Amino acid sequence: MKTNPNTNKTDPLLTVYMSKLVQGGSTTIYRFSLNTSIPSPWKVCSTEHDEVSSFQAFNHPCNNYTSRMTVCVSREYRPYPSWMITSGLCDPRHGWTQEFSFYVAASPQQNSRRLYFAQCHQRPHPSRLCVKTPGCGFSSGPDGPLKGSFYTPLPSDPSSAAKTKASKTSGFNPCSGGACGRPAVRPLVDTGAMVFVVFGILGVNRSENRENHVIGDMGSVMLDPEFDIFKEMGHLCKICKAVGANRKLVKPGGAQCLPSGNKLSSVLPLLHPECHSLPEPNLLPGQLSHGAVGMHGGKVRWLSMAFESTTYKGKSSFQTYSDFLQWENFIQEQLASLPQTSALQRGFQTCEHWKQIFMEIIGVESALWSLLLSLAICVAAVSVFTAHPLLLLPVLITIIGVICLVVAVMYWLGWEMGAVEAISLSILVGSSVDYCLHLVEGYLLAGETVSLMPGQSSEPSAERQRRTLEAVNHVGVAIVSSAVTTAISTVPLFFCVIVPFAKFGQIVAINTAISILFTLSVTSALLACMAPAHFSRHPGAVLKASLAVVAAAALGGALCWTGQQLGASAWRSLST
Repeated sequence: MKTNPNTNKTDPLLTVYMSKLVQGGSTTIYRFSLNTSIPSPWKVCSTEHDEVSSFQAFNHPCNNYTSRMTVCVSREYRPYPSWMITSGLCDPRHGWTQEFSFYVAASPQQNSRRLYFAQCHQRPHPSRLCVKTPGCGFSSGPDGPLKGSFYTPLPSDPSSAAKTKASKTSGFNPCSGGACGRPAVRPLVDTGAMVFVVFGILGVNRSENRENHVIGDMGSVMLDPEFDIFKEMGHLCKICKAVGANRKLVKPGGAQCLPSGNKLSSVLPLLHPECHSLPEPNLLPGQLSHGAVGMHGGKVRWLSMAFESTTYKGKSSFQTYSDFLQWENFIQEQLASLPQTSALQRGFQTCEHWKQIFMEIIGVESALWSLLLSLAICVAAVSVFTAHPLLLLPVLITIIGVICLVVAVMYWLGWEMGAVEAISLSILVGSSVDYCLHLVEGYLLAGETVSLMPGQSSEPSAERQRRTLEAVNHVGVAIVSSAVTTAISTVPLFFCVIVPFAKFGQIVAINTAISILFTLSVTSALLACMAPAHFSRHPGAVLKASLAVVAAAALGGALCWTGQQLGASAWRSLST
């Protein structure tokens, strides 16, 4: 093995220089050398064509750089010799002799780059190095190149090479010796909900707020006059350890009991023995703790401990509500274990994320109640309009079927019941009743205008089928055209960047398609099977239906009032 006389013997790295010689035709010979000098007529390889002019490698096995590459030279090709790079040995039967060798890595390493090489089968067997695969080929025929790749350290100066050798992480294997060490704790990056446990604050006084004001006053904080941090130091440290050790609620390294900038961790053990070995937060460089204390009149009046919860902010509100209950129950258990005279029993836990989930839960529940209310109003209106229970039943079955199928489609699409879905469901009743109600109206009009043709039967089943067929022929084209225009009008909403608009358009389109299909199939079939054959809507029937609706509404209101009274009396008895 030859060595480069210009290279320091103690330096583990060597530099391989490449030059090329363009001959007649398309043949180009590439030269490998450890010397920087380039004899004429050779020229330096151009980096513009993804060629490599030089690269660094190790002159002996070092860390993961253990793959040996050999540069062979043959002087049988005249007038200039040819060079070949190979991972094997030089074949002396074809005139190849070893020029020098170096060591590279077979897999990606830190601060390394990948080089591709190709070796042509035909004489003069030129070898080529490049930084991209497309530029490292000679031909695609049967005499095509032998391709390969290896990893070399990035070009650097001798000082940085020495630093690379002395790196403590280079080639480090955490599972050496048959056992793996414990992985490092992930730094806190605020991906979970930050829960605060607050002491020394009784609440917020909003008695002076003006109602119906746009801006409004947030109120004043009511401090606990009995809170003494030095008196409660032992209990505070105990609560910090208990909450930080709960792996179901707090992430590892997520307990931030002390504020940043104060070296209290070294002073607290002197104040109380319970404050030894407080959990240390795992923060990013420059990241401040969320723990805080409030000073007033030179005295600590309140304290807030911060804990990064295992609750992921992307979870649905109903799933997160169970996490809130776990936090609330655990904190109340810890506060209940304190002495009765401790001011810490008036502590509480709070989180900005809880406010968001409660707002969403209230919105979803309110939208579901509005869905039931709109369904009740719709049933009342249709009852008065049809004036017959057998005409109301097909409409009611159609509405309920459409709503259930729309909810099933939302479930199949993987949608969760959020605010947009709940609000959209509240308007489905009104949009679902249109088509089937128009068909019922056509059924009623068919009974007034259609007369029996000669040879037609007057049996109830034949009369129902005749009236249904006439209703479909009369209003079918109109309701189908209305459904098509409604569905087409929602298509532009699909491409909205604002997600609620896009999802609202999709829900309306799905509801329209399902409603028209239900109307033309289920509603028409129910009318042909169970609708009254010879019924005509007269004023007496409309008056009876109106009285029945009023009676049902009065009965429902009385039941609600009775339930509220019973609930209030039960609450008063429990409180006393």
